[in-house]
Amino acid sequence: MTIRRPLDRMLVLDLGQIYNGPYCGLQLSFMGARVLKIEPPEGDVVRRRKREVEPYPLVMLNSNKESVVLDLKQPRGKELFLALVEKADVLIENFAAGVMDRLGLGYDVLSKLNPRLVYGGSSGFGLDGPYRDLPAMDVTVQAMSGITNATGDA
Repeated sequence: MTIRRPLDRMLVLDLGQIYNGPYCGLQLSFMGARVLKIEPPEGDVVRRRKREVEPYPLVMLNSNKESVVLDLKQPRGKELFLALVEKADVLIENFAAGVMDRLGLGYDVLSKLNPRLVYGGSSGFGLDGPYRDLPAMDVTVQAMSGITNATGDA
């Protein structure tokens, strides 16, 4: 007997990097989604760390996923990506605000191509405001929010 999971037969395109994007994809894979991690030709940011450092986060957060290399800055990479978007149910990205738009792959473009696509974008500082264009990872957000000062890690 095969046990069905809530997201069986769903396709998720995971453009996430570092932590929150890949973690979201991992959770969706646990619920049965087929998650396709899309990496640039140079590899995920975590994959590019010094070889002396074991990339445990890369292995942990990207387990239970398939992987493909696409250069979204090149016409052929965009063409292949858009073909995947047509079939996808969900897209995850956690680039700085505006990156997908600058690539010509923002929500407005992708939702016209696939109106049922659920677009999950998570930028560090939101879509507007003085810090919108800055990238942010966990420690950055902790410092900006004052948590590191409160815990003595500043």
